[in-house]
Amino acid sequence: MLLGLSVASWSGNWIIGRMIRLDAPPAGLTLLRWAIAAAVLLVWQWPSVRRHWPLLRRSWLILLVLALLASVLQHLPVYIGLRTTTATTASLLNATTPVFILLMAWLMLGEKLHGAMVAGVLVSLVGAVWIVTRGRPESLLGWVLNVGDLWILLGTLSWAVYTICLRWRPVGLPPLTLLCAVSILGVLCTLPVAMVEYALGERFIWSAPVLTSVLYIGLVSTVLAYIFWNRGVEVLGPSRAGPFMYLMTVFVPLLGWLILDETMEVFHVVGIGLIFTGIALTRWRTGPARGG
Repeated sequence: MLLGLSVASWSGNWIIGRMIRLDAPPAGLTLLRWAIAAAVLLVWQWPSVRRHWPLLRRSWLILLVLALLASVLQHLPVYIGLRTTTATTASLLNATTPVFILLMAWLMLGEKLHGAMVAGVLVSLVGAVWIVTRGRPESLLGWVLNVGDLWILLGTLSWAVYTICLRWRPVGLPPLTLLCAVSILGVLCTLPVAMVEYALGERFIWSAPVLTSVLYIGLVSTVLAYIFWNRGVEVLGPSRAGPFMYLMTVFVPLLGWLILDETMEVFHVVGIGLIFTGIALTRWRTGPARGG
């Protein structure tokens, strides 16, 4: 449930990122996203930060790695990519996240890949492709990557590595305190890039929709979504959590239907059925699940 809620929150971020792409510079948007999250979490978690300060100080390297992966290397490329690539293409590229997570878990953690898990990933991937190609997978034959697509791929790979690196989060550090530290470091990592962007003439075009969008991205897509995702990975492990990212190709069309008056069609239903079947297969294993 928590993994599904986190993906639903991030789906809203993709729609918003596309909607305000001409009004919000990528680095500035990434900076505000993490600044809002850091401010809220620091006020909330200050007693815990003080109590766990020795642990935070000893764990600065892994915290910095997580912050870089989550901010500069994940969200910034996504917002850059959404300027020049379509939502359909971005959704397809993002659907490769579980595959990257599975491969990274195998390469970095030595996790064994049982047959049901691999089958689940493949079935869910077919469902994702079916949705983003509108039931015409043969259209992929003429698909050519552009610069925006490559940015999306970079963000997707970074998210997979972030999910794996949660395995080395500081033991004994509460999840909210961890997120607080990552948010603060994310601001520090993004600030130099945002300053360069500002010097090059990139500016926000502020309006009520842009302000509301920035607040949503900072509070819902960052604070709440990361709390949910980190807890889900802790319980299920990265390999079993990864396929839940395929739900993005379910939630994005649903949000598009609700917010942008887009229609739901038969290929959506078919794809959604395949995605849920794949997720069920990844959870079909013997023995208790190990934490991520």
